[in-house]
Amino acid sequence: MSSAYGVIPKPKSTVSLDTILPIQKTLRNGVSASLQQVDPSNKPLVSFLKGLCNTEINSGSTYPQEYELDDQGFADYFLAYDAFVLVKGDPIVPGQDYDMQDKGRSGHICNGGFFTSTVHRGFGAGVAMGESFPVLAAALGYQASVFNLVFENNIASVKIWRRLGYQEVGRIPKAGRLANSPGKLVDAIIFYKDFYESDQESASS
Repeated sequence: MSSAYGVIPKPKSTVSLDTILPIQKTLRNGVSASLQQVDPSNKPLVSFLKGLCNTEINSGSTYPQEYELDDQGFADYFLAYDAFVLVKGDPIVPGQDYDMQDKGRSGHICNGGFFTSTVHRGFGAGVAMGESFPVLAAALGYQASVFNLVFENNIASVKIWRRLGYQEVGRIPKAGRLANSPGKLVDAIIFYKDFYESDQESASS
């Protein structure tokens, strides 16, 4: 989860992530997976994730960047706040304490970026990460999330956020010049979810 508006202090964490992580999931192909926090000092993992991110950027169809991120660029973009990874098996998740500062005026709303390795697509990994996202974000002190640049022809992503109850609160016309749509500019959908409102609706239903 990162910020497009410079360094904004995170909100105060409401619970320790140690009580939540790892989150266990079973994918559609029967593979057991667990979601853990990314340790930025784990250089092989960070390098692997940077490679996945750059593969997605080079595809030219989902992320707005046109050029690969170097080590610092990836760290600034994807590791600046909190990052998580869904992996096969049962990873060891080290404990980590959080010392939060007062947040910015919109610091209670977070954003997130997601990508799945091409060899693991089609098995529900995106849904598993999407289901885990509000749990982790709320635990970190966020009250809501907005995805402001979900290109309408990113069918998999759009289906996930609709399925998980995100509201379509807006649309940005002609927002992306994408490799999978040559000769046209693609609209982007803005998705929003209030974590606490969703909890109240679930409790009342």
